[in-house]
Formats: sequence, structure tokens, C-alpha cells
Amino acid sequence: MRHGESQANASGYFAGQSDSPLTELGRKQAETVADALRDVPFDRVASSDLSRARETAEAIARRHGLEVEAFPELREINVGEAEGKQFEDARQRPDWTPEGFVQWPGGESLEDALERTTTVIDRLVAESPGKRICIVGHGGTTRILVSHFLGLLPKLYRHPTPSANTNITVVHTDGITYRVASLFEAGHLGGAI
Repeated sequence: MRHGESQANASGYFAGQSDSPLTELGRKQAETVADALRDVPFDRVASSDLSRARETAEAIARRHGLEVEAFPELREINVGEAEGKQFEDARQRPDWTPEGFVQWPGGESLEDALERTTTVIDRLVAESPGKRICIVGHGGTTRILVSHFLGLLPKLYRHPTPSANTNITVVHTDGITYRVASLFEAGHLGGAI
């Protein structure tokens, strides 16, 4: 799932791997999604080590009596020189497309981001066969992972509606293959926040 609204999200700029904390709305979203997931029997809660993801994960973990396991490998895409720039700047690049990946100068490649995130997810799954794991991450890396699981790469999956903060994607695995069961669900927000 994606973290709650961060200061960067609210201001419309790329945070990348910088630590942009949750806004007040983001903290409310974290509590709302935690309430919505309270009856899901999670065995582990993992997150990116960036505070916006970790704080969202902590709200979920509290309701399950679990500790958050934070992993730097689950961080957002390293956007290099784009960090701190407005989202609109991406649309001005000649190589920008809504379904494509843009590697910013000084940033990581699609392959590097995929390798980094799948390595830790595969490890978590191998350590927890048959267990239910909640992973709280970021919009960009989740989109890459979903596109990978759906077999779309290098094209990126584009959801018909904007990806809300604290949206939930459900993926099932047998430890070898991954199957996407639902994508970017945000019904728990109810339009109220």
C-alpha cells in the first residue's frame, strides 16, 4: 500500500528518497487505513524506512500488536535531480509519457528500482511462507512492482483514476509467482479525506 499524504504530495513536488513527512491529512489517512485493515490478520508489517511510509505502517502495526520492519530497499524511486522539483516539470521532458518510466539525471534506472524492491519482497516472502505481510511503500515503486507482476514492463500500468494516498494493492504469491488481486483500492477513504 501507499503511504499517507506527505508534505511533498501536498505541495506537488517529487520527494524521491528524501524524507518528506506526513501532513495532518496524511496522519488521518494512516489512521483511516489502519482502521479499515484492523481485521486483516497480518503476520508482519514492513515498510520503507522513510518516515511517510514508516509512520503509516506504524498505525497499522499498532492495531495488530506488531512492530514495523523498515527496509531502505522499499524506498521510493531515486529521482536524482528531479528531487524537490514540481510534478509538472516531468511533463515538460521530451521523453515523458504517462505509461513510461523517466530516468532523471542522477536518478536510478527502472531496472535498478525493480531489482532493489523485488529483492527485499522476495526475501520477506521466503522468510514467511503462508503468512500475510502488509508492505507500506511509495507510489512510484508500487507502480513498478504492479507492472512487473502484471508482465507489462517496461510499460508502466496506468490506473484509470489518480492513485490516492493509502491506496491498497493486494498481491497473492505461492513464493514463486505473484498474482495481483486488486489494484490501488481507496474505498476506505470514502471521499471524506
